Amino acid sequence: MMHTHEIKRERMGNANLIYPKLPSEDPANSVTLHKNYYTDQAIFEQEKQDLFYKTWHYGGWVGDLKEPGQYLTTSLFDQNVIIIRGQDGELAGFYNVCKHRGHTLLNGTGRVTRITCPYHSWVYDLKGQLKRARASETTPALDMDSVQLTPINVDVVAGLFVFFNLDVDAPALEPELSEFVADLEREIPELRDLVRSANPREEPDPETGTFLDNAYPVEANWKIVMENFLECYHCKPGHPGVEALFALNDLTYEGHNLWAKQKSSVAGIEGGKQIFWTLFPNLVLSTVVGEKPYLSMFVFAVPDGPTRTLPGYGGYYQLPDDDGTRILKQNFNQVGAEDKALCEAAQRGMRSLGYEQGVFMYTPDNSECTEEASHAFSRFVMRYVSKN
Repeated sequence: MMHTHEIKRERMGNANLIYPKLPSEDPANSVTLHKNYYTDQAIFEQEKQDLFYKTWHYGGWVGDLKEPGQYLTTSLFDQNVIIIRGQDGELAGFYNVCKHRGHTLLNGTGRVTRITCPYHSWVYDLKGQLKRARASETTPALDMDSVQLTPINVDVVAGLFVFFNLDVDAPALEPELSEFVADLEREIPELRDLVRSANPREEPDPETGTFLDNAYPVEANWKIVMENFLECYHCKPGHPGVEALFALNDLTYEGHNLWAKQKSSVAGIEGGKQIFWTLFPNLVLSTVVGEKPYLSMFVFAVPDGPTRTLPGYGGYYQLPDDDGTRILKQNFNQVGAEDKALCEAAQRGMRSLGYEQGVFMYTPDNSECTEEASHAFSRFVMRYVSKN
């Protein structure tokens, strides 16, 4: 355990960032992140700039972008973006902001032949090049040829899922996820036949509402929420009824550089398996093997400052002829409420003078008590944020 006199301090702006001993490569012999990573405003700002703005995020379904001019819009914090299919058949991405006066260009999803700003009618082609601006011929300060929407990085994973990255120099995502996609296809052989469904799988409970009603907002740092999701060491004391949803006796976790996996037997289906994948930093995918093939995707933890977490958006994918009926009627409302309370209590502890940082628990069989997946997540964060 680190003591305060061992902690290195590094200056960043007006804040003193604390960089003590960091999680090591070996999950069996590793500390957790220091408590300041869960409370410090300057560290949170660094996470936005150096982690979120330089990593890949789920944008939507490629099926919404089949034809030239079809587009979708999404956002990352206050950065709004457009992803659009060009006349050449390629996907392109841009910041969703006009170069004239900063107005939003497009909303939602749709199809256009050109991108026209609703404010002053500047017109861009599907490659983001300015093509028309009224009074441009009498405005020598405007060089039409040099005005281009600012690009972002776009990639498609498994031929289905559109991702974006604000860092245009980031390497393509799909080659880095070959093992991840292969694992998805092992568990869901029909993966590439799935289409996005407009119907959410969850129906509100008449007494407790939905999972989102019970689990959010969380008055805790987004990393606490993610780390809690990525381990079940807390499940026996924290979720007394969890085995009605999935088994703990054969629960396993895997932690990889960019993703993690949780798998266990599920009550109610002979040979059925509940599987959660996490694609770092905060996208969760899930399925139940033994049901009709489906895949649910959900941005699990959206930071709202250093000590508050909100839910994000997602998508639900199933076979085109699926009528939506399922064997199981899973209700994670109680688990969501319990996790919310656990995370908020852990967040309060980050302010205590009696705590600096902990250790990751490990079992070589990657079973219930291991925190290997949480460790992998923390190592991912550390690669972008630590200055040690």
